[in-house]
Amino acid sequence: MKFRYYPALFVSSLLLGLVVLFFAQIWLLENKGHQLSGLQIVKSYVLNGIMALIVFFAIYIFRNKHRDLLGFFFLGGSLIKFTLFFIFLYPGFNHDGNMERLEFLVFFVPYGFASVLETFFLVKLLNTV
Repeated sequence: MKFRYYPALFVSSLLLGLVVLFFAQIWLLENKGHQLSGLQIVKSYVLNGIMALIVFFAIYIFRNKHRDLLGFFFLGGSLIKFTLFFIFLYPGFNHDGNMERLEFLVFFVPYGFASVLETFFLVKLLNTV
């Protein structure tokens, strides 16, 4: 695959994957009888999607100039994602003093998917540059 198509492939893979995961997670939660109103599921997917795009494009832009720092960009992006989680999502999840497994999964399903996808494309970038 041509190197210049990586951004388009990443963006399309990320968006398609997050949309499929979003609807699958909502379907599963509704079938289990969970109330979706307080879960902030949309905010979680949007936050993870935007951050994955920022991290990927930071890596992609600096792939030649700072090749030795690309892993740190990835790790820094993960740190920023966790920081944003604690700023925007955690207070809503922990308002009752207890963070349940369901609330944990609402954030970490899209986070895990985005991280795996970012890792895959980072490895591809490092192997082709």
